Amino acid sequence: MDIVFDTQQEAADFYRRMPSSFRQVTGVMLINSRLAVFPQKTADYREFAQLITRYIIEKYEKKWIMFIIEKYYYFTDAEEKVTILNIVAAIFSGEKDDLPHTGTLQDRHETIMASLEGVLKEHNTFSFQSIIRFRLTAYREVLRQYVEIAIDEYKLEQEYQVFVDKLRRIVHAYKPLCEKIEVYDEHPFKLFDEHHRLIRNVQSVRSFYPLLKQWGIEAEPSIILSLIALAPKQVIVYTDRPEHGMMKTLHRVFEERVCFARRTLHLGNGSDYSG
Repeated sequence: MDIVFDTQQEAADFYRRMPSSFRQVTGVMLINSRLAVFPQKTADYREFAQLITRYIIEKYEKKWIMFIIEKYYYFTDAEEKVTILNIVAAIFSGEKDDLPHTGTLQDRHETIMASLEGVLKEHNTFSFQSIIRFRLTAYREVLRQYVEIAIDEYKLEQEYQVFVDKLRRIVHAYKPLCEKIEVYDEHPFKLFDEHHRLIRNVQSVRSFYPLLKQWGIEAEPSIILSLIALAPKQVIVYTDRPEHGMMKTLHRVFEERVCFARRTLHLGNGSDYSG
């Protein structure tokens, strides 16, 4: 079986990437711009398909993803494209497997492998470029689906950043109303004032929501908005999960005003906060 490349350099590059054990077992020979391969068993064909798949992904995938981002979704800013590309890479690596629909997408490796199966067994000679041009339609469609999910995630992250920025500006725009608020990470959260009195009266918090609308914020009540309404100089959060998304948002909004400490089991006997 011969696989022909456009250039001698590309053929040599592919040859060097092949494990020496596979080259020895299948008797691979590099002859100018082509490779002669002599697979004997079904396992040899599958391993060769895996090597071609890995080469395609390493050499072409990033470029094709960037093309899809610009051609089909009209992102032309270089920084935005790189950000979306990084989200796609995070999905591939399993770092974002909680995103919607990622579990239903086809595995891109297996998609390429399926496209190669007939070619390797039915043709004694074929060109690598013919695979690239005509055999990878399903793979490119899978990439497009991954990009679409990444763009949705990117837009959500942008909205989140705008939301956090608005909240941060509100924090800086108004004078603090109290020295310190202590937050105990329980369900629900418990808030104490600087005298360690439990804050129960949330009328002042509820009256804060019309002000939020003036800033263009439509949001449901949350611990973050409650803290902004109470406007403390300092926020101490007792938690065992400082890396949780809520805690990270608290830190982004209140910046140097917030600090995290290990959650204690005893809340004390404080009296109610009357507002």
